[in-house]
Amino acid sequence: MVASLAMYPFAPVRSATDSLWSVIRQHLGWGPSTLEWEVLAPEVWRHPDLLLAQTCGWPLVTQLVDEVAVVGTFDHDVPGSENGWYQSIIIGRSASTFEELRGRPGVVAATNSTESLSGWISLQSAWGGQPSAVVDTGSHMESVRAVAEGRADVASIDAVTWALISSLEPQLVSELTVVGSGPLVPCLPIVVPRRHEGQVEVLRDAFLAAVADPNTADACAQLHIRGFMPLDLADYLPLLSLPRST
Repeated sequence: MVASLAMYPFAPVRSATDSLWSVIRQHLGWGPSTLEWEVLAPEVWRHPDLLLAQTCGWPLVTQLVDEVAVVGTFDHDVPGSENGWYQSIIIGRSASTFEELRGRPGVVAATNSTESLSGWISLQSAWGGQPSAVVDTGSHMESVRAVAEGRADVASIDAVTWALISSLEPQLVSELTVVGSGPLVPCLPIVVPRRHEGQVEVLRDAFLAAVADPNTADACAQLHIRGFMPLDLADYLPLLSLPRST
């Protein structure tokens, strides 16, 4: 079996993720002994031996809706987050306000992917459409770099990623301005293939026990995790109603 919690794959926090999984597995009593780090999203979401994976809310409701069941999500200790919901961070380089940025002609947005809830759908929802041009960077980190280097004017960054980048690359972040936020949406879902739907409740129990276990305190602090929230697919389906350009 394969388990993947690699949607925040920064090397400095990989050991913390591994440590958290080790305690989850202890409470679960079975499952893969290590996390999958070689096969990453989106390929891992359809891995033939998949037990569980962390995914993005937008692909969940647009691509995986008939293929997976939702276990829940981590409740993250980042600004704007509450009970397993959070807001993306909208950044600019020189604009002081979101309204100022929106009023500029020819604004270029950097996005990790146009299939990203935090990086693109949330930006469109906050923007009331979309900027004049889009640069696809492939990752939130590269979107941050694109804005810092002047290749883009604005980007919407996953709030946990922004917190991690702020710790890991403080000089890079110091060159940028937070000008706004995206809509309040559920944090990244942890899902299982439909064939493992019967294991959802025991997995929820294991995740809840693990994040409350003193042995995960350091790992959870590094990963900005303060709890676990059991959520269902129904909690994510309203994402389809977010305002966006088509």
